[in-house]
Amino acid sequence: MAILNGLLRKMSGSAGDLTFKTLNGQTVVSEKMTKITNPRSSAQMRVRTRWRNVLAMYSGIRPLLRYGFENKPLGLSDYNMFVKVNMQRTPVYLTKQQVAGGACVAAPYQLTQGSLPAIVISGTGNGAVTDIHLGVISITNATTVAQFAKAVVDNNPDYEYGDQISFFKVEQKVNAETSIPYCQFSAWKVVLDASDTETKLWDIVAREGFSTSDGCLAHSNANFVGAFGWVHSRKSNGKTLVSSQSLIAVNDTLLAEHQGDLAYNLAKSSYGSSIDAFLVPDGESAGSGSNDTPSGGGGNGGGGNDTL
Repeated sequence: MAILNGLLRKMSGSAGDLTFKTLNGQTVVSEKMTKITNPRSSAQMRVRTRWRNVLAMYSGIRPLLRYGFENKPLGLSDYNMFVKVNMQRTPVYLTKQQVAGGACVAAPYQLTQGSLPAIVISGTGNGAVTDIHLGVISITNATTVAQFAKAVVDNNPDYEYGDQISFFKVEQKVNAETSIPYCQFSAWKVVLDASDTETKLWDIVAREGFSTSDGCLAHSNANFVGAFGWVHSRKSNGKTLVSSQSLIAVNDTLLAEHQGDLAYNLAKSSYGSSIDAFLVPDGESAGSGSNDTPSGGGGNGGGGNDTL
């Protein structure tokens, strides 16, 4: 788009591939959209059926993710980054009816992206244990914030007083009337404060995310279904630094039901059959040469530049 001056200032309408219009006394020129997109091509349906779960997860966790992406390119928001990184991960497909009902499936999406060393997780699901060593301390009802902070700083060279450890919890639920899955989002945080000798740790954080196993910070709720994760953050020279972390999914059955070709085909059919161009090769780099539906034969031909 460009703003014109001089003799071209009073132009309007179109010429060739350009469109002219007057805005606030100035003539604005832009390139005309000459390509017709196909909202139901195979490539488009792949996006449509999976991006809504990414959006549902972000909508629920959004208040907790401000500054979660440390080095965003100019012009991109936390939302842009969350969608960008998680659309590249294992897809979770939702039907049109599930989307209308507010569906959300807890998935192992990436929460943050930054320069601090990642918290390494060993074990799976509810047996997850972090690499945050706590020395001889075993967290109990009596453990104070100061005691926890000292244990972390003394036993982990990547942590400093003033740093924060956050625990994110996405609990999976299913609507009893509609059978539509949904999620409840929550998070807790503790600042490593050596002077806070009065506050009990479990008074301000969830014990399931701040328990001890093999001398390390661990998860402890054996009955939990959903996804969870920890994030390390630090304020440095007015900037928030974070570790790059992803959620750990603990709902294998429900998650599996919304992944793979079977789930995709079910979700696709809920939007109506996709319209494929028979002669157009399927693939992200292929451009659609036609929006016509072939009268016979079958094939997966997806056009590029589809829109939601």
